[in-house]
Amino acid sequence: MAKWKTTGLYPEPFLSWTKQYGGVVRLRKFLSHCVQVSDPAAVKHILVTNNANYPREPIRRDYFRDAMLGDGLLSAEGKQHDAYRKLLNPIFATLKIKSFVDIFTSETQRYSEKLLEPACEHDMPVNLSEFFPQLMLSISGLSIFGFDFDAAPTALEAYKESMVELNPLLAVGIFSIPGFLKLPFPSLIKRRAAQKTLKECLSKLIYDKLEALATKKPQDLLDLILESATPQEALTHTVTNVLVAHETTTSALCFLIGILPSYPQTIARMRSEYSQVIAKYGSLSSWEAVAELEYTQAVIHESLRLNSSVASTAHRKSTGDDIVPMSDGSTTFIPKGTVVQIFMAVMHRNPKYWANPETFVPDRFVEGTSAWNADLELRNGKSHAFHFMPFSAGAKNCIGQRFAMAELLVIVALLVSKYDFEPTPKMDLRHKYNGVVVKPVFAEMKVRRVSEEVNDKLHPSHRKTAAISPLFFKCNCHFLNTISSVHGTRP
Repeated sequence: MAKWKTTGLYPEPFLSWTKQYGGVVRLRKFLSHCVQVSDPAAVKHILVTNNANYPREPIRRDYFRDAMLGDGLLSAEGKQHDAYRKLLNPIFATLKIKSFVDIFTSETQRYSEKLLEPACEHDMPVNLSEFFPQLMLSISGLSIFGFDFDAAPTALEAYKESMVELNPLLAVGIFSIPGFLKLPFPSLIKRRAAQKTLKECLSKLIYDKLEALATKKPQDLLDLILESATPQEALTHTVTNVLVAHETTTSALCFLIGILPSYPQTIARMRSEYSQVIAKYGSLSSWEAVAELEYTQAVIHESLRLNSSVASTAHRKSTGDDIVPMSDGSTTFIPKGTVVQIFMAVMHRNPKYWANPETFVPDRFVEGTSAWNADLELRNGKSHAFHFMPFSAGAKNCIGQRFAMAELLVIVALLVSKYDFEPTPKMDLRHKYNGVVVKPVFAEMKVRRVSEEVNDKLHPSHRKTAAISPLFFKCNCHFLNTISSVHGTRP
C-alpha cells in the first residue's frame, strides 16, 4: 500500500490475490497474519449477521479513542457502541440533515469567492488538497458546532496541529506498538499539546451551549447531541464527525474534481442537470433541490468506487471460531483470534461483479441503463449492496453518510456548474495511503470560470423550467434515503 504513490498500481497486489485465490485470502503482515475478505456473502456475515464476533482490534480502538478525544463510535464496542448508535441515529436522520443544506451551499459559494475567483483572475494554480480541507472545516464548524473556525484562530491552529499527517511508517508504530502515541517524539508531543488546547476550546463552547439551550431551540448537531448526552460524550461525537468528514470528504473531492476533465460529456450532463434543478428551485439551498441531482450522485458514486477514501475497514479480531458463508455456497473457517480486514478497494474493482471495472462509467449507478444492467447480470440480479461500500456497512457503518453525500452533491454541483478545472503538469492522481485514508499524491489544477455563453451552448434549457425525469424516483438513492435498509443496518 505504501508503494501505490510511486507504482500507481492501486489496489495491487490485493486485487490480483483476490482474482487468484478468491474472496478470503490469508496474508502475512510484518510479524503477524491477517485475513483479507472481499467476498460479498462473507462481508455481510462479518459486518452484519455475526458482527458481535468481530470487534475492532484493541490497538485500533486505542488510536481512535486518542484521536477523537474520548470514547466514541470508532472505539466503543458492545452495549456501549449500541447506546451511542441509539443516541446518534435519529440526529443523523435525513430530516435533521435537511436543515444544513443551506450551510453547504453558502460556504461553498463563500470559499469559491475567497480562493477560486482570485485564482481565475490571476491564472494561478489551486492546490485542491489545501482548498477542500479549508472548505470542509468551515462547513463542519458551522453545521456541527455552530462555530466559525475562521473567527477563532486558537481553535483553528489547535485543530490543524492535532491532525498529524500519518504515513505508513508512523501507522506501523501506532497500530503495532501499544502506547506508541505517548512516546516523546517531537511531532507527537506537539500533537498532544494541540489536542489539549482543542479540547479546552471545545469544552468551553459546549458549556456555553448548555446554558443557551435552556432558552432557545437546537441550531446545530452539537445542540442536538447535548439534549441526550454528557458534555464529554458530545465532545467526542462531534470531534469524530469533524475529523472523519475532513479527511474522507476531502479525498473524495480531490479525486473527483481531478478526474472529471477527462470526461467532458459527463461534465456537460452534470451542468445540464444542475441548470434544470436551478430553473425549478432557484438554488441548491433546499433538500428537495439536492435530491434531484440524480446524475451527479451517480458520478460521485462512480468516483468513490474507483477511488475509495478508505481502502479497507479497521482490523477486527474474531472472539470465537466461526463458519463464514461464501457467495458460491461454500464456507470458510475463521478461528478465534483471527485478524480480519474487509477490503473495499478490492471489492469495488473486482471484474467478477463489475463490467469494465477499471473504467469510469457513472451510468452503472443509474437504474435501467445498459451499464447498470451489465453489472446486475454479473451479480445474478443482486443489487450492489455488499459490492459497493464506500461507507462500510452494518452496525459500524459511517453514521454520517447521508450528511457526507448531501455535502458532496452540493459542493460538486456548484463547482462544476461554475468552473472548468484543468490539471497542471504537477497533477498526480496516483493513490497515496497514509495509514488510514487514501488521497491523491498531488492535486493541483488551473481554474477558469464557465462563461454564460458556454453554459447556454451546453444546455440552453437552463433558463426554462424542466420536468424532472421519473427515472429519479426509482433510481438508486440509498445513500440519501434508504441505505440503512439496503445494507441491513439498524435505523
